[in-house]
Amino acid sequence: MITFGYKSKFSAFLRAGSAIGIGLVMLFATDATITVVKIIASLLFAAGLISLIYGLLHKEDSSMPLMIANAVVDVVLGIVLFLFPAKVSAFIVYLIGFCLLAFGALQLIVLISAMSLIGGGFMALAMSILAIIGGIVLIYNPFSIKVMSILAGIMLIIYGVAEILSMWRVDKAVDVYEIKFAPTEEEKTEIPRTIEAKEVEYQKADEEEI
Repeated sequence: MITFGYKSKFSAFLRAGSAIGIGLVMLFATDATITVVKIIASLLFAAGLISLIYGLLHKEDSSMPLMIANAVVDVVLGIVLFLFPAKVSAFIVYLIGFCLLAFGALQLIVLISAMSLIGGGFMALAMSILAIIGGIVLIYNPFSIKVMSILAGIMLIIYGVAEILSMWRVDKAVDVYEIKFAPTEEEKTEIPRTIEAKEVEYQKADEEEI
């Protein structure tokens, strides 16, 4: 079963909450694109600080250099976006389009994997496909900036709701998977018996040599 990106409920809910929150801003804020750039800058800055603190607290971990490098990149990007929101805002719709396309495709793959175990989930599946289509439309950007901003907001909210539904279905599918493929009592005792048999054989071989 494919659960990539959904092993942690927190990360899935974080994606959903961020998408819905930014989507609402895109729908109702007066200067939506600049506001969204500042929100993304704040999120990147916060994520960078958290990664940096985590890396410093786990110095013995081999992943510390990677965590610190990631933290530095996030903090620098956050500062750049916050200082130059007007210049970045022109590309924000394209960025949202690429994110919807990438995360929507991942969501779709995970949902199809979950459906193979528990069936159903056609509403979440349809919403994921709609988010992917919305991402493609945003990348091509065929309408005015105002229309595209509203469309981006709607697509982000759809994706966020689909993310919550996907998390619920993946969690349910994991439970079914663990029950379905859990080892039987015979399988649990098979390995110890094999080890015991090998120890007996080794003992007999030692006695013959003596």
